[in-house]
Amino acid sequence: MKKTVFILLLAGITTGAFATTNFDGHQKKKKKAATAMKAHVCTAACKNGKHMYAHGEKGHVCTAECMKAKM
Repeated sequence: MKKTVFILLLAGITTGAFATTNFDGHQKKKKKAATAMKAHVCTAACKNGKHMYAHGEKGHVCTAECMKAKM
């Protein structure tokens, strides 16, 4: 009986330890990225009505090249 109670208690503790997740950090990153966007300012790269958005500007979509340049 003591072994059964011990095993159930141990299983409950380990399950609780693995179920703990830090969602706050993930949400903070999302909020920070959403608020960090600034308005687009045209540069020499913008031609004939086609805009070239810089990283961090509204309308910018990150690509693989953007991620390489960011590092």
